[in-house]
Amino acid sequence: MGVHDKRYKKIFSNPLVMERFLKSFVHEDFIAKLDFSSMQKIDKEYVSDEYVETESDIVYKINFEGKEIYIFVLLEFQSTVDKLMCFRFMNYISSLYLDFNKPDTKSKHPAVFPLLLYSGDNKWKYSNEIADLIEDTIPGDYIPHLKYYPVLVNSYAKEKLKDIHNVISAMFYVENSDPDELLKEVDILLDLIKEENTEVLNAFASWVNSYLSYLGNDDKEEIQDKIEDLQGVKTMFETRLKEYGGKLKKERNKEIAIKMLNKNYPIEEISEMTGLSIGEIKSLKVPQKV
Repeated sequence: MGVHDKRYKKIFSNPLVMERFLKSFVHEDFIAKLDFSSMQKIDKEYVSDEYVETESDIVYKINFEGKEIYIFVLLEFQSTVDKLMCFRFMNYISSLYLDFNKPDTKSKHPAVFPLLLYSGDNKWKYSNEIADLIEDTIPGDYIPHLKYYPVLVNSYAKEKLKDIHNVISAMFYVENSDPDELLKEVDILLDLIKEENTEVLNAFASWVNSYLSYLGNDDKEEIQDKIEDLQGVKTMFETRLKEYGGKLKKERNKEIAIKMLNKNYPIEEISEMTGLSIGEIKSLKVPQKV
């Protein structure tokens, strides 16, 4: 696996990053109905040895309307466009299905959504439906059908990416920029990721650092410092929010405890219900009944 492959595979192995990718760049209605809280990465790879230097794969399992489905993401990095991509998808997904090993012959296999992420330089020009690549010399019922969803990084204009504020748009923006001009555009990158949480920011910072190191960018440290500054602000803000949330919850519990004291609930029961200590409950000032 090449350096670029490892960089992409690492960041897309983060479920939060994958969620943003699917929601922002896969325009299919079923995406909105996925239960992202159930998403799990499958610890297995299906790419054949012949292509390990130019592509990588990630498989996620996720719930969709009460059933499990699989999302098979093929990360393609070679500059040349491969006409046989459909056949490779069929090979990998067939291997995935064979791994299911369902003993109940009456039950069906779960659906697999094939997804291509292409970050090469050339324009993708081949059909994403395998039937289009096979001569129809026999009845169509016997021609295999498999269609993958293509996300082509180089097809997104930078102006369009500015309207999508998340880590994926920032990554694509970097990929479609002149590396020597990135420092001038770092404020745009910061604007794209300013709403992200610290976990995603950390993943993006690691990705950018690896990307710029690979390119030998002279401005790497300054760009990285600006991203780390944003991380620091985010961390402080999230810490303060947690502290505030804890204080707010405690104040609400005190109000509940006072109402329970007014109704002569036992202190032990109030403590159990509110999480307040017995000492804290005894120190509460209970309004006198008139």
